[in-house]
Amino acid sequence: MRYSSPEQRRAALLDQLAYLIDEVEALKPVIDQVPEALQQLKTDAAGLSLRETYGWIAAYDELVMLPQLQQLLAEETPTLVVTDEQTLIAEASFNEQAPEVLLAEVQRARRDVLAVLQAISADAWNRKGLLDGAPVDVYALAHSLTQHDANLLRAIGYHLEALMPKRHRAGH
Repeated sequence: MRYSSPEQRRAALLDQLAYLIDEVEALKPVIDQVPEALQQLKTDAAGLSLRETYGWIAAYDELVMLPQLQQLLAEETPTLVVTDEQTLIAEASFNEQAPEVLLAEVQRARRDVLAVLQAISADAWNRKGLLDGAPVDVYALAHSLTQHDANLLRAIGYHLEALMPKRHRAGH
């Protein structure tokens, strides 16, 4: 989608990133309706369970996105640290954590990312760095975060839909 101004682009990205906080809030009262076994069952697409998905979203915000944003804003043309995501996920124990705790962590971590993004000047959104050899700016990092969320949540949504009996699916 094309925006007529950088302000509109920033606002759209911030809205997309903030939307996750509201989605998680809506999920909190119903998460316990998903059986424990399904919360911990890994998806085929992303290879993460429901709990791991939400745990990883929170951890990604905290351990990957925040440090990359801070480095991009603090250094002159930095080479951003590329994180070994598989190692971080493998070392975490998301399935052992209560879903309510994981959902609260998603909200906290996303609010932290949003606070950084909302606090920076319009010009700072154009700061350049390198990530995995490619040029990147704050816009690109924010956009990549929206895509990260979408990919993970799409995979878990399809997974849960496939596991639900037909009578519980929408329209049946």
